Amino acid sequence: MKRKSLFFIVFIVISSFSYAQNPLEAGAEYIRSFGKGYNHTKLAARGEPFNSSKSSFSAGITYQLASSKSYSVSRGLGLYIGYRYSFTSKVYGNSPFAGARILFSLENFEGQTSRNSLFITPWAEAGYHFLFADRYYLAPSVGYGFTKKFSKDYHSLDEDNGGRIIPSLSAGYRFNL
Repeated sequence: MKRKSLFFIVFIVISSFSYAQNPLEAGAEYIRSFGKGYNHTKLAARGEPFNSSKSSFSAGITYQLASSKSYSVSRGLGLYIGYRYSFTSKVYGNSPFAGARILFSLENFEGQTSRNSLFITPWAEAGYHFLFADRYYLAPSVGYGFTKKFSKDYHSLDEDNGGRIIPSLSAGYRFNL
């Protein structure tokens, strides 16, 4: 009897996930940031679950690559959270989107300090979400944001504060739960 009820519960849970069709996307993202003398590149691992209305929340862990074009060469890790709203209600298909994110990054300025400096960058973005073979996605976007430093012990120039143009490209795999 216990075996039958366990089988029934597992069957109901699997069926409900199959019927709900709430996809989860996991992949990588390339983020570039342009500002007054500030020219950094970040790589991110990201995840994004969708609900039935095609709006989504995203989260990612970033790693900043050092830039040779910026005076203040830095490396660091970061974390972002975001929200995207799709202009179509299709869960499966291509669609334009708009959204907002906030990035918290800890940057260590090479050769100048051993302490990390905290930077917060909120930005708004717009882009297009492409879906290939119902499994692979590609989402280019462009955004505008503002970086604010919150550490008093940083050793960078004033180029790190201010407005940013932030293009990005994310790609990955879609899991249909």
